[in-house]
Amino acid sequence: MPFSPAFENDSLVERLRQVRASPIAAYGTAVGVVAAAILLRWAIGGSVVDGVPFITYYPAIIAATLIGGFWPGVLAIILSTVTAWYLFLPPVFGWHLDQRELVSLLLFVAVGGINVVIITLLNAAVERVLTQEQNVRVLIESAPNGIILVDEKGAIRLVNASSETLFGYQRSELIGKNIEVLVPDRQTVAHLTLRKSYQQAPTTRMMGAGRDLSGKRKDGSEFPVEIGLNPVHRDGDVAVLATVIDITERKRAQDHQKLIIRELQHRTQNLFAVFRAIAVRSIDEGRTAAEIKYVLDGRLQALAHAYAMLVDAKWEGASLADILEREFAGFSGRMKVSGCDIVLTPPPPSSSR
Repeated sequence: MPFSPAFENDSLVERLRQVRASPIAAYGTAVGVVAAAILLRWAIGGSVVDGVPFITYYPAIIAATLIGGFWPGVLAIILSTVTAWYLFLPPVFGWHLDQRELVSLLLFVAVGGINVVIITLLNAAVERVLTQEQNVRVLIESAPNGIILVDEKGAIRLVNASSETLFGYQRSELIGKNIEVLVPDRQTVAHLTLRKSYQQAPTTRMMGAGRDLSGKRKDGSEFPVEIGLNPVHRDGDVAVLATVIDITERKRAQDHQKLIIRELQHRTQNLFAVFRAIAVRSIDEGRTAAEIKYVLDGRLQALAHAYAMLVDAKWEGASLADILEREFAGFSGRMKVSGCDIVLTPPPPSSSR
């Protein structure tokens, strides 16, 4: 599986990083492990085979480099060389060396240096891996969409912060649980069948293309989702990285768009019906073509004015008095309109059915 759990929230790794970040702690560790090596060398005393006086110093150098880094490892080599020279190479408590001891000491320094370099390179490689993994985790955690990693058995292995927000769970409540816990009950059986089918030939694709998918929150409520599936291969196992998007707002926008389209269809049909009625009433066999044109043009203008007033009122209704006043504005000095005011409202879309 990706994202090695050995490094997730590992206090040992964090403590090692803290030691390396502190020169006092790093170099103090080097001094401490060398002191321990000296005491151990004294403790085993005569049990040490002749010719290997440095046997306890090698672990100390490795430990100092592993914990503190390159320069603490170098310090461990220097301290080990000096103390071994003075305390354990004949003549003991002296600085004189014959050729054999000198060669032995130089070999010790060379082997210790090789150990330091190897451990330093390993430290750098591990640090790069940890940094890359941390970057991936930051990327996943900061993703606005829910991200869930599911193993081949359907168990949840990783969730990000957005998934917690979407489904209302804490990640500790989801890790190890079956993915069907996030699926509505009525879709559980179908989801289980589809998941097993997907595991047979995993590919990167959208889940349930052409179908409405829903997720189930901790409180049992459901919400529409869009899910992308990405297979992840490791050590012969196939996991699935699922990207979950809450499309509630998109669905609401689509429903609103459909409502607007239906409303537009309804009003268009009504407009054509009104236009037809005006045209039928305007055409009179006793009128000339010019008279029909004059009457039809006037009535269409009146209809256009009425519709403009309804649009200005956001189709919530227009006053009949305002409509008449606007239509008869050119004759206000020769006529008077009176009576109770009436608000004209367009019929709802259902009235056309």
